[in-house]
Amino acid sequence: MASDLRHAFVAVEDSRFYQHPGLDPVGIARAFIHNIRAGRIVEGGSTITQQLAKNMYLPSKRTVGRKLAEAVLALYLEVRFSKDEILERYLNLVYLGHGAYGVEAGARLYFGKQASDLSLAEASMLAGITRAPFYYSPYRDMNAATRRRKTVLDRMVAENYISPREADKAADEAVNVVGIGRRETRSAPYFVDYVTDEALKLLGDEGSLLYSGNLKIHTSLDIDFQRAAEKAFSKGLDALTPSTEVEGSDAAAKRPIQPQGALVAIDPRSGHVKALIGGRSYSETQFNRAMQALRQPGSSFKPFFYAAALDNGFTAASALPCEPVTFPTQRQPYTPTDYGEFQYHFRWLTLREALVTSCNVISVSLANIIGPETGIEWAKQLGITSPLGPNLSLVLGTSEVTPFEMALAFAPFANGGKRIRPIFITSIEDRWGRKLYQARVVARQVLDPRTAFIITDILRQVVSQWGTAGAVSSTITRPVAAKTGSTQNYADAWFVGYTPDLVCSVYIGNDDPGVPLGKSGGTAAGPIFADFIENALQDRPALSFQTPRGIARAEICHETGYLASPTCPSTRWELFKEGTQPTYECPWHGAFPVYTRY
Repeated sequence: MASDLRHAFVAVEDSRFYQHPGLDPVGIARAFIHNIRAGRIVEGGSTITQQLAKNMYLPSKRTVGRKLAEAVLALYLEVRFSKDEILERYLNLVYLGHGAYGVEAGARLYFGKQASDLSLAEASMLAGITRAPFYYSPYRDMNAATRRRKTVLDRMVAENYISPREADKAADEAVNVVGIGRRETRSAPYFVDYVTDEALKLLGDEGSLLYSGNLKIHTSLDIDFQRAAEKAFSKGLDALTPSTEVEGSDAAAKRPIQPQGALVAIDPRSGHVKALIGGRSYSETQFNRAMQALRQPGSSFKPFFYAAALDNGFTAASALPCEPVTFPTQRQPYTPTDYGEFQYHFRWLTLREALVTSCNVISVSLANIIGPETGIEWAKQLGITSPLGPNLSLVLGTSEVTPFEMALAFAPFANGGKRIRPIFITSIEDRWGRKLYQARVVARQVLDPRTAFIITDILRQVVSQWGTAGAVSSTITRPVAAKTGSTQNYADAWFVGYTPDLVCSVYIGNDDPGVPLGKSGGTAAGPIFADFIENALQDRPALSFQTPRGIARAEICHETGYLASPTCPSTRWELFKEGTQPTYECPWHGAFPVYTRY
């Protein structure tokens, strides 16, 4: 085994490996200080020898006795074997992502070489993967793998394994990966990869047990849901793929076929992730777009602002004008318009109608009234974790988020206002069947149940002949609420929807955001959502959204949002939180003048 490879692992995993006798008080103290400073566990104190002892000989239950046995065995291994023999055994067990255990398997997986033939640039990249295979795999994110390689090289310089000049040369070397090969036969490959990394995090110090293959990991995945998702996803993407992409040239065959996309399905009651797709072909691209792709969600972001408005004095019947309006900003005046031939409605729209038709002008006006910061607060408390820009265009989905975040943040609309903790792994058992980890459902009330229900009732109309998802309304046979999203120049397409028992986020777009998809969310992502929901839930009863306490109904004028008068030409029934329903008749068609309105 090449010395560069051994030195790279030692430098980044256990720099005092050749000095300590199996236990390293200095390393333990250093890890303790780093963890205290970070306020969380960011570094472990176990030596390579301790990890080997734990993997080979010990049960996984965390006890004082086991930790003592681990220490004794580590000391024994140091007496029984040489340092190089201990390191070799460790390197034969280390997990390097995509199902590869050991450096020989990792070298073949990533570089198509034997471990002894790796260059310094390749060896340092391989060593860097061990910290978090999901994030540092060059198949998923070459930039992250390259940055991590630089960290390893810096550690090797600090330990005098290489010179600064050698480090700089290796850092500048372009690394070519050989491709992961055909691995579509493995079920839910994107899900499995993410779960493997999650298991390492959940187990902490015990994560090294994963290397020996002696763990049983139970997940939230529903294989029937996953198959339904893969079928719908493949059908939908094929319909959007130009024939030149499929037939293509040799150069085109070397890059992932476009467009790409992602699908995430979560049970809003438990947080169980039931299906996950991170791209159209795992063998072509291991970048997990469901969890890692940051893209603008377009109008699918609007419900967060509308929920904030309902909690800050507005009702679904509040009306605002859709007409030319300019807002001063720090950079330059901002004039929102709607897509399509007609950029304005030139009339007043209720908030219900504005959200159903996805009116940009009224949405921006609403954001201006309640403030972008309020919209950010509601989006964050519902489940969005990515940075959000505090500007008026945020309501139109101009900040980047992941498909997973969108599914998670829509769950409170489906479950009565509760933010759920997502669950990928339900339990982990060791070789003796003892539980190392047991997930529990965690739900926290973050939204007024009445607000969640009114937003849901509005989004149900989106999936109708009057809404932006009208194209798939005839396909869906059960109660569904949803919001479409299309970004500037139709670069990305989104469809985020839910039933009472399943939330699904679908994203479609080219990996290069500068290449437009040319399709709206309802046209491109909508059919995938509809096919998935219908097939996944076909053997389950069609559940209805339950009305919470404190909901009132009132007949209002369709044009103004005020109480209907006998002379209003068009009326409808609207939902309100008790005490917020209008008390005056329509001033346009009724007898009593009213001087205030939103």
